Amino acid sequence: MLSSCAKRGLKTIVGNGNLICSLNSDLIKDGAVVFENDTIIEIGKTAEMRKKHFGSKFVNANDKLIMPGLINAHGHYYGFFSRGMSLKDPPPFTFLEVLQRLWWRLDRALQHEDNYLSAAAYNIAAIKAGTTTIADHHASPNCIEGSLDDIAQAALDAGIRNHIAYEVTDRNGMDGAYAGIEENRRFIERCYKKDKNPMLAASFGLHAAFTCSDETLKKSAEALASVKEAAGKVGFHIHVAEGKYDEEHSIKNYGKTVVDRLVEFGIAGPETIYGHCVFVNDHELDLIKMCGTNLVTNPASNMNNAVGLPRAIDIVKRGIPFALGTDGITYDMFQEMKFLYFGNKFMNKDPRVFGWESGDVLFNGNSKLVSKAFPKKVGVLEPGAFADIILVDYEIPTVLTTGSLPWQMVFGMTGANVHTTIVGGRTVMRNRELLTIDEKEVMARARERTPGVWERF
Repeated sequence: MLSSCAKRGLKTIVGNGNLICSLNSDLIKDGAVVFENDTIIEIGKTAEMRKKHFGSKFVNANDKLIMPGLINAHGHYYGFFSRGMSLKDPPPFTFLEVLQRLWWRLDRALQHEDNYLSAAAYNIAAIKAGTTTIADHHASPNCIEGSLDDIAQAALDAGIRNHIAYEVTDRNGMDGAYAGIEENRRFIERCYKKDKNPMLAASFGLHAAFTCSDETLKKSAEALASVKEAAGKVGFHIHVAEGKYDEEHSIKNYGKTVVDRLVEFGIAGPETIYGHCVFVNDHELDLIKMCGTNLVTNPASNMNNAVGLPRAIDIVKRGIPFALGTDGITYDMFQEMKFLYFGNKFMNKDPRVFGWESGDVLFNGNSKLVSKAFPKKVGVLEPGAFADIILVDYEIPTVLTTGSLPWQMVFGMTGANVHTTIVGGRTVMRNRELLTIDEKEVMARARERTPGVWERF
């Protein structure tokens, strides 16, 4: 049995399983991962690793899949409070109405305890579905200062890795915009200058171009540049052209596309996340590629809002860094991958597209994106990477071969198959039981808070 807290200097072997180190690696039958503290030190056959690292603690995978922990590259914890909530208004039709009638009212209803509990409840569900890292894009305009600390504390309590941002916007007045800018700057400084906790990373959040003035974009870029320790690690995290309105607003008010405007202010580059990009044109895709900016698709959310999907085939052909998020709609990356797989076939009316690519986006795209913000790689099982590992109890009905994992995941697995979740060498779930926080207590507290949130909504 693995201790719920990795002991300093103690080596652990997770073996006797079907080892999948990454999407591109060969399947290692009877494979093992060896880690010390929070870091993987070796990969190999179980017998060889047990002999070489004699005396190490051994975790028997019992023929389960040994896989990298999954990553959610774009989410909104606070969306958990929307489940089952009445809008008190006619159902929204346009995407702008979705924002106005649901999300902008919900985020204004949040208080500090709501920030914590929505994140805590989401983390429980995510850990049980095999997610070990989440990039969250937070908003709580009536309690901005310290809100990212609320999110961070929920992550640390659960034992999940977090990449956090506050979404700056002008929609609640300029005082709110400036407070959001300062909250991002403060938290980035906390992560990279003060705490340097390997479980926490940050980005500089912006809501979307159509709710941010030129002055706000300028001040945001200046604020990020002021934290020198974040250089090369931290970029921006912003929704881009999720709905048509974003592009229409930019052309009408600024005479340029959304991406042109963002690039003009330096809100682009290898550390920056553009969420959605459903309505960007060819010129904008070329700009995204030129800048090396990361594009994160959120198919379940896009389908829910009926806005369509980004042009995934064109994005892949251009070589744009491409990752997968949930936008807070779901917590299960196995399920989100299914939406990516089926959604792109449906949108393109072509059953040949986005098979293997679905796995490539989830594994390679997410790992490359999020690893930039942390001191070691995440989302892969290799020496030097963080020991973020999941055991998946999947009875393979055929044969699991190298390269067939995406199809096994789409047609056979969900987060409910995850048996054990290890983050940074610490077992946070075993046999589907959380070991870090009390699941029933968190859910009970969340239920107690829900009526107040809904009343303020």
